[in-house]
Amino acid sequence: MRRFAIVMVSALALAACDSSPKVEATDASGAEVAKKVQESGVADQFISPGQWQMAMKINEMTMPGMPPEAAEQMKGMMGQGQTFTQCLTPEEVKKPTADMFSGDENCKYDHFSMGGGKIDITMTCGGEQPRTMEMNGTYSADAYNMKITSKGQGESGPGAMSMNMEMAAKRIGECTAEQLKEASEG
Repeated sequence: MRRFAIVMVSALALAACDSSPKVEATDASGAEVAKKVQESGVADQFISPGQWQMAMKINEMTMPGMPPEAAEQMKGMMGQGQTFTQCLTPEEVKKPTADMFSGDENCKYDHFSMGGGKIDITMTCGGEQPRTMEMNGTYSADAYNMKITSKGQGESGPGAMSMNMEMAAKRIGECTAEQLKEASEG
């Protein structure tokens, strides 16, 4: 028991001394969060440049008012998941953009916390179909796992859609010369 206590105290002391970069933001725009991430040094520990393989799986989706045939088709596709690859250049990794997580300039981060291999985000997005999104998970230089929920703010129809999904990604190698050329031209 004494040995366990010593190990726990040592672990807590190390955790308290964690000096890895962290970012905390509330009520912030995508540009403000991207700037904080870049200035903090968290981007240097987030993910490595290279070829990434991402798997996305929708666990649950509801859309009031959807025709029954479309709902059945969507249910069939949900469990299958999708896998795709993407090349992330050194420039993209070092200098995150405002749409790093949201992909939408109409989104505002209610809460953004990133550091020590963990990420926790709550954001509200406006536009034609307002929604609230929550994302949390873990990351390292070569992999990340994220759980994402999205809830529409409408009372019925497409605006009331809700979704629960998971995304897992891993670095699988270097980008090809062609991919790097395309990225520099785009």
